[in-house]
Amino acid sequence: MTPRFAKPLALLSLLATSLVFCAEAKADQLDRVKQRGKLIAGIRNDYVPFGFLDQKGELTGFEIDLARAVAKDMFGSETAIELVPVVASNRIELLNAGRIDVIFATLGKTAEREKIIDYTAEYYLMAGMVLLTPKSAEYKSWEDVKGRKLCGSQGNVYNRTLIEKYGADLVLFTGTSEIYKAFQDNRCDAIAYDGPNLHMKVAEEGWSDKYKIALDTFDYIPIGGGVRKNEPAFLNAVNKAIIRAEASGLMVEGEKKYKLGVSDYVTKRAADAKVKAAAAN
Repeated sequence: MTPRFAKPLALLSLLATSLVFCAEAKADQLDRVKQRGKLIAGIRNDYVPFGFLDQKGELTGFEIDLARAVAKDMFGSETAIELVPVVASNRIELLNAGRIDVIFATLGKTAEREKIIDYTAEYYLMAGMVLLTPKSAEYKSWEDVKGRKLCGSQGNVYNRTLIEKYGADLVLFTGTSEIYKAFQDNRCDAIAYDGPNLHMKVAEEGWSDKYKIALDTFDYIPIGGGVRKNEPAFLNAVNKAIIRAEASGLMVEGEKKYKLGVSDYVTKRAADAKVKAAAAN
């Protein structure tokens, strides 16, 4: 072999080795998670009732319970989990960077997101956007938000609709506490945000006497977990755990526990999951 070909061939060999390693890393995600001995889940810690800190400063919520149930299914203990706080604007970035294994953080299912992540089985149907305003404000339809300053969340799937379809002027923040503070500091006319969160917020002391839900949602969006692309074994394991959690009644009880009401969607999914579980046995 002549010296002038040695370096290119060495580089090609290194590239081929790297590609094989990357392929094996993706294929072995489930094995790597099991070898680690714990699941690393991206969750919300500022989003009542899906993921938040209780009065003791401990993480709790509808999706926190689900994440722990998935860990228990995979490892035999709900404590075999590391909960990493994320927000709407960074959750997919952290997932694809390998910082977390799975997202359980109010992740709405969209075709655009499906291009860059794989969704788990869906487990909730969320009111995608409602409008919280002072009680004295008058909004008859979403067309009335045209030209109004609305506080909202970075990364929310409905931000484009509010701007392009309804002509709103959005003032966006990363966390819910920032949204609430900006609204109370009169930096915006109203809050346009996810229905479950704002319905619970407006019921709180100090809010219920001043504010109201002026407009109900213009759309509902299915919520699921998210994993990196091309990890079929890991995705299958997570999906099986979610379905078993639904069959056990976890999500139905979660709606009651966190005052989400009783939805036909969650009830039907639980019934279907029980049928699947019985068939598997």
